[in-house]
Amino acid sequence: MLTSFFGKSKPINYILLSIAIVMGYFFSLIMAQEVTLDPGSLAVHGVSVFLMVFAVLLLDFIIRKNNVTKNNTFAILLFVLFTLLVPQVYASPRFILANIFVLLATRRMLSLTTEKNTEKKIFDATMYITLASFCYGWAILFFIVLYPAIINKTTPTIKYLCIPVVGFLGITTLGVSYQLLVEDSYTWLYEWFPGKDFDISGYTTTALLIPTMLLLALLLFMGGARIMSLPSLPKKEKPSAVTMLLIAVISVGIVLANSSKNGSELLFLFAPIATVTSNYIEAGVGKERRVFNELLLWALVIIVLLLGIL
Repeated sequence: MLTSFFGKSKPINYILLSIAIVMGYFFSLIMAQEVTLDPGSLAVHGVSVFLMVFAVLLLDFIIRKNNVTKNNTFAILLFVLFTLLVPQVYASPRFILANIFVLLATRRMLSLTTEKNTEKKIFDATMYITLASFCYGWAILFFIVLYPAIINKTTPTIKYLCIPVVGFLGITTLGVSYQLLVEDSYTWLYEWFPGKDFDISGYTTTALLIPTMLLLALLLFMGGARIMSLPSLPKKEKPSAVTMLLIAVISVGIVLANSSKNGSELLFLFAPIATVTSNYIEAGVGKERRVFNELLLWALVIIVLLLGIL
């Protein structure tokens, strides 16, 4: 049922998933007893919901525009389920905005398969990663993905390899200059990186342990399946598949480096895990695989409902 319904790209799918994002947000507020109706709070709530819905639609646009998945809505269904599974992500608009910038950078990296406007694409990816790092310092690690994308998807030249360095320095200089003019201080620059802490004891609570273990299990299993399928992929699809796998690996590092592990950092894992899981589902042939895919989606829905009740 779920595989048949979300195996197609229809307007009702997007409407239902957007409603789920909104309902999940306000349900999380009610459970945390943080519902306030003053204009300021409503504005913050509205911005957070808008950013999450935008992130879902942006992910769908990116993966379909660049043929990362087939014409279905499995990836955004999984993204929404992960969001409902870890409602803590709603509490950090800064992380949501950083994730949107990472998605925009991903779009430009995936579009490097064509030689058209290569310099602009590399600069755009550089700009978005830098802006993401302004929101959350460790997002700068996504530059580790950008260089392999340049090498794998283009005919690399010294000019292409220098663009990220020059772009990063230029955008950072503008950011520092703005802060100096507005705040008359360099404090922002010193606080750019929030510090690192690889202590994972914050994930020992039931609310985070189960979702984290589930996400890691999906990443290991689906990511492993994707790696095994790389040799059989068409040549034009391999660079995009490798890019998404690298993003998944870097996202794990970003999650581990976060000093305050309250669950909101898991947002960086949602898009790559949703994508590789979608690849696994849509590649299923045979009755057993179709049954497994259906059970997997229903299991995720049931786990979301159970954790929401508990």
